[in-house]
Amino acid sequence: MRRGFKPAKQSAYGRDFLMEAYVAICSGIFIFSLIVLMNGTSSTREDRVRKRVSDIMNSDAKYAGVYDEDMSKSLYIRVIMPLLKSLSAKLSKHAPKGRLFKSDTGKQSEKLKKSLRQAGISMGVDEYSMIRVFVIVGAAGILTLFSVYLGLGYRSAFGALLGVYGGFVALRFNLTLRISARRASMERQLPDVLDLLSVNVEAGLGFEQALLMVIGHFEGPLIEELTVTYREISMGRTRRDALLLFAERCELEEVKSFTGAIIQAEQLGISIKNILRTQSAAMRASRRSKVEEKAQKVQVKMLFPMVGLIFPVLLIVLLGPALVSIIFSLK
Repeated sequence: MRRGFKPAKQSAYGRDFLMEAYVAICSGIFIFSLIVLMNGTSSTREDRVRKRVSDIMNSDAKYAGVYDEDMSKSLYIRVIMPLLKSLSAKLSKHAPKGRLFKSDTGKQSEKLKKSLRQAGISMGVDEYSMIRVFVIVGAAGILTLFSVYLGLGYRSAFGALLGVYGGFVALRFNLTLRISARRASMERQLPDVLDLLSVNVEAGLGFEQALLMVIGHFEGPLIEELTVTYREISMGRTRRDALLLFAERCELEEVKSFTGAIIQAEQLGISIKNILRTQSAAMRASRRSKVEEKAQKVQVKMLFPMVGLIFPVLLIVLLGPALVSIIFSLK
């Protein structure tokens, strides 16, 4: 009998060890994917050229010798991104026609690439798809093991399906939330940028020089896109094409109106100074009207918590004693 019980204990111990190892691996993959997504935008927002010039101009950097540009990059750029690229390339070799994900070709790839750019995520389609697979597999594995731990039996398969759906929806929601936040930041910053741009043009600077002054003064998503626009103009792209691409990347009606006015002024020979002043005043009026609209909506939004939370309490306080007295009188 003793010999018969020993294998059962060993097998139970082995199952527990494998389950703990599986939970640890799935949790590690899930947390690693979330960290990569959180840090995907941290390094590219800085202008590397200006950062390197400022470091060289610093007294410590003047005598530091050779400037190690690779070591100045973040851990995501140096380690994580090459790892994701190599892993995606190796897996793509064994996929049908060399494609690992359905979104690697066609309109889906362009749509995903555009969404990543609008969200400010410095990640390619392959890397993001790989992270998406990690998150979905990690969430499905964790929920499956949690269902098995609760003893749900065959119903643990629903936990896996719920994990797949939850991971996919969470990534879509995170991407949409980042796009909305980035657009809102651009919309808030646009009037101030136009004011400074107008002042610099009125001071006698050209449009490109005024744009460079604005880039050096502000920070944010809008400045990142303006930096790309300035570099495109510096490398030989026409101002019209660069501004059209700038409006396409931002996808804001205010930005499209601004770029359209600048292009039209350049074609008709109108002074850009007057256009910038008019656009700045229009942007501030638009922002003021939006703030007033939000302030008017607050009154309507406050009605729901008042009806759901405050009025029931008032009814209990006012009608509670009367109901108690009526109940006792009926007895």
